[in-house]
Amino acid sequence: MAVASLQVACKHRASGISEYTAGPDRPPRAVIKDGVAITLRDQKLTVIRDGRKVKDYDISTSKFGIGATRGSCRTPTGVHTVTRKVGEGQPKGMVFKGCRPTGEVVDVNAPGRDPIVTRVIQLTGLEASNRNSHSRRIYIHGTPEERTIGRPASYGCIRMRSNDVLDLYPRVHRGMPVVIERCSQDVYLRSERSGTVPLYQINPEASLAADDREEAAPSRKARARKAKAGRKRYSRRNSLRSSRRAMAQNKSKAGKKKMSRSSRRKTAMRSSRRRRG
Repeated sequence: MAVASLQVACKHRASGISEYTAGPDRPPRAVIKDGVAITLRDQKLTVIRDGRKVKDYDISTSKFGIGATRGSCRTPTGVHTVTRKVGEGQPKGMVFKGCRPTGEVVDVNAPGRDPIVTRVIQLTGLEASNRNSHSRRIYIHGTPEERTIGRPASYGCIRMRSNDVLDLYPRVHRGMPVVIERCSQDVYLRSERSGTVPLYQINPEASLAADDREEAAPSRKARARKAKAGRKRYSRRNSLRSSRRAMAQNKSKAGKKKMSRSSRRKTAMRSSRRRRG
C-alpha cells in the first residue's frame, strides 16, 4: 500500500513538472514596467526597471505544477504584490517559522532539512484567480536546498539561494507588483519590448489595505481556540468536586441557621426568667 501511494505521489510530481514545458512558449497575458517578473518555464526571477532587466536569479517553484487551489501545493500565476518583508538584520541561514526567526541557523544543503531561511517576501494576489495567495502563504524565500534551484522542487513558494534573496531583498518594496507567468524570460522581455502585450493596470494600495485588515483580524484557528477555551468541558471529577463543595456550603448554611435558632431560643428563655424574677 505504501509503495502504491509513493508511485501516485511521484506521478503527480512528474505531471506537475511537465506543466512548465508543455505546449509552445506563448507570450504573457500582460507585462509590468517596474517590478518583478517570475517566469515558470525557465525558472527565472527578473527585476525590471523602466521596462528593462536589471537583475535576474535562478529560482525553484512548485514540483506539483501550476495552480491556485488551496492545499494543492502549486505555484499560482498572475499579478501579485509584495505584502511584507521579513528578516531585516538576520544572519544568512536563519530559520523562519510563521514569518518569525527561530534562532536556528541552517547551513547550505544541510541533510534532512528544508525550512524557510534567510529572508521572507510575502505575496498577495491581485486577481480573482489568485486572491488566496496571501492566506496560502506564498512567499519568495531562501532555502538551504540550493542544489534544487533551477528546477521545480518547492511546495508552492518561490525558492531562492540565500545569497540571491539577500541581494533581492533591498531591491523590492511593499506594494511592488510581482507577476508570475508560464512563459520563459526571453519571451516575456521580448513581449515587453515589442509593446504588443498590454501593461498590467494594478492598484496595490487597495490590496495592501485589505491585507492589513486581514492581518489585524484574528485568524479562524485563533477564533476557534478562543471559543473552545470559553466552553466549559465536562469532567466527572470536577463535577463531583463542585457538588461536594456545594453540599458542604449547604451544610454550613444549615448549621448556621440552627445555631441562630438555638441562640434565639436561649435569649428568649433568659429574658422570660428575668421578667419572672
